[in-house]
Amino acid sequence: MELGDCIHSFRSVDLAEMDAVALINRIDTKFVFPRSMLDTVLAALTSDYRILEINGVRNHHYDSIYFDDARHSLYLMHHNERGNRFKLRLRKYGSTGSVFMEVKKKTNTGRTVKERKKTDAFSEVADSSQLDFFNSAGGRVSDWIYSLRIGFNRITLVSIDPPERVTLDLDLQVEDREGHFPLGGIVIAEVKQGSRASSPFLSLMKRMRIQPGSTSKYCLAVTLLKKNIKYNLFKSRRDRFLRVESIHHQ
Repeated sequence: MELGDCIHSFRSVDLAEMDAVALINRIDTKFVFPRSMLDTVLAALTSDYRILEINGVRNHHYDSIYFDDARHSLYLMHHNERGNRFKLRLRKYGSTGSVFMEVKKKTNTGRTVKERKKTDAFSEVADSSQLDFFNSAGGRVSDWIYSLRIGFNRITLVSIDPPERVTLDLDLQVEDREGHFPLGGIVIAEVKQGSRASSPFLSLMKRMRIQPGSTSKYCLAVTLLKKNIKYNLFKSRRDRFLRVESIHHQ
């Protein structure tokens, strides 16, 4: 599905300007809604945010390779509601071609802290420097191996004052070496704030009666792709994604 004209109605912001709202240590609030609602959501926000534009592109492709151990311990830490947990990935930013190794941590206070470092290789086999970074930044040494891959397109909205970013991920594709699962009918929205403050996006979600919910693309992908994996605590979230996706095909 093509994006409507509303994506071009926003004033633009470039990468240098967006550095002011990097929000590496932040509070995240997530939402899921049908792709069919995206134009309505964007049209309501044009006066409150600017949109990230790189080389004339406003809808940017991201490709992420996730790593875990053979027991899927990082997934299970999240499933078992461990307060301090993390995920490991290589992420390729399509609009710039840059690749970063990233450790995304969730603290027991509910904050998200991301550590990242630029790298050259983007492969399902992490090299020694990437493994060293994962072990150091994650604070846990293990034999990290390829788990799965997630691709999506992202629209990024930026508010400078108060500092806030809103990411809208669409055209989601998840795959591993055994299978592939497209999720083109959903949008995953994430509000990223340094501290809780009034937010036009959060207000809009409330008016539209779209409820926030904990959403992990990695954990969702694991439940869809991995056989015989425990996911009872994620079942309601997984079913919600699949219900929203089914609307796209009706």
